[in-house]
Amino acid sequence: MDPLMLLFLLIAGLTGADSVSSVRQVTVQSGGSVTIPCLYEDTYKNHVKYWCKGDDGQSCTSIVRTDFPQKKGDVSIRDDPEQQVFTVTMNNLKIEDNDTYWCRVEISGHSDDGEWVTLSVSDGSSGVSVDNQEVTGVEGDSVSVQCRYGDSNSQKMFCKIGGSCVLGNSGSLDGRPVEIRDDRVNKVFSVTMWGLERKDTGWYRCDAGHLQIPVHITVKVTTTAITEETIKASAAGFTTKMLLQTVSAHDEGGNNETESPLVQLALYVGLGLLVLLLIIIFIIITWKVLHKHKKKFTRQQNPGRTEFIASVEPGADVTYSSILLPNPEVR
Repeated sequence: MDPLMLLFLLIAGLTGADSVSSVRQVTVQSGGSVTIPCLYEDTYKNHVKYWCKGDDGQSCTSIVRTDFPQKKGDVSIRDDPEQQVFTVTMNNLKIEDNDTYWCRVEISGHSDDGEWVTLSVSDGSSGVSVDNQEVTGVEGDSVSVQCRYGDSNSQKMFCKIGGSCVLGNSGSLDGRPVEIRDDRVNKVFSVTMWGLERKDTGWYRCDAGHLQIPVHITVKVTTTAITEETIKASAAGFTTKMLLQTVSAHDEGGNNETESPLVQLALYVGLGLLVLLLIIIFIIITWKVLHKHKKKFTRQQNPGRTEFIASVEPGADVTYSSILLPNPEVR
């Protein structure tokens, strides 16, 4: 590998993000497709972005724009201001698509800002590729990217576009441990990133020599990690909806005059007290009925005799007797 090119890649990967950042040189097989990310700084959120073709960025030929046209033939553009990135997708690539392209940001009254990308379309597999440019991981877990390459002697790197790179067997990206394992027989190096956080979602690149391929990693939250705030928000939304439906039904059933919130509150409190009073009355009536049936049952067990047992001093003579008394309920 050219030492000057390696030095350039190291400087580009380690010095941090520029105003516009992307990959440098991408190789794609004929008939394939590729998505190129163009990252930009916060001040460019509301600017028009475009993808153009030509050696000179100031005079390149515009192909697609975020205003119009957003799609032309097999090329399309999409802007995501929240993530501060616009992406260009090129499908059904042909040999004649070999050229220098530009990620450009339109700046009124000044020279447009941007970054160049060299695209090479070949019939072979000498470049760097991945099976899928979209990879998904789970928060707190790990994610792996399989980077295929053609030249087994090239230096392997994994970088965050606009950020730092990991060279060799291990390192870290934004505090996240990264391990690289190079299988020279099958010409694939595997990149594993551990301890994922949601903020790790973004664009990365596999780098073998001076050839690159961008990869987007999405970090999702696990099902068991649904927060209590989310549940409360859902419950609050449901309660609000039911309350609005109740008030709406009340307004439709009554007159057209709008009641004040204080009057509505008084109605709800009054209704609640009435329900509570009915419950108390029901409990009292039930208790009286049960008590009356209990007394009647006790008298039916001994309808004509009532026994009296007297307490006497220890050692005294005791005579037991039963006195038959009339029971007024027995006829």
